[in-house]
Amino acid sequence: MNNKNAVLSTIIIASTLSFSVIVQADTIDSRCDIYPKGEDKVSKVVNCTFSQRQGFISIRREDGITYELKPNGTNNYTDQNGKPVIREIDGETLIFRLQKESVYVYQGEKAPSSSHSQGNTPENLYSTTPPALQDLVGSRAGQAENQLISRGYTYRNTVTFEGGKSAYYIENKTGYCVEVGTVEGRFSSIVYNSSDRCHK
Repeated sequence: MNNKNAVLSTIIIASTLSFSVIVQADTIDSRCDIYPKGEDKVSKVVNCTFSQRQGFISIRREDGITYELKPNGTNNYTDQNGKPVIREIDGETLIFRLQKESVYVYQGEKAPSSSHSQGNTPENLYSTTPPALQDLVGSRAGQAENQLISRGYTYRNTVTFEGGKSAYYIENKTGYCVEVGTVEGRFSSIVYNSSDRCHK
């Protein structure tokens, strides 16, 4: 009898441990890009965690905001306030369309450091084009902006001047600043620039 109880206890413990591993495995450290509704410029980039259990989704942002989503049909959810949410999948990126904003979840990625002292662009790179973006020079700005984000660049700010504008992005992997010049609706240049330009 004691042996049976010991075996049963072992099975219960093993099952509990297995379940714990499964629960932990579906929580992934991620990066969340937040877009206000109707806007094509990111308003905030934060670290977050993404969890999915039996269809229910939880997104927890490091700034304290949490989204609890309940499945309501294929790619349709309701949030913790009962408002409808639509999920879209773009490659490995998950997009959640909420009432007032869209949340882009990049699983396994981290938000760039907000520290001005880290990731300063080396002067020898100034005016050179990042290899990963060379093919975007000359592209239509509206279409190519999403490509910048999907390739690991985070929007910071834009300076408008007569005849065009310059938008500044952080290269997520390095923290370096990239200037994207636009003239007549097309990317005229994409070059590294001083990190100060990305923090104005």
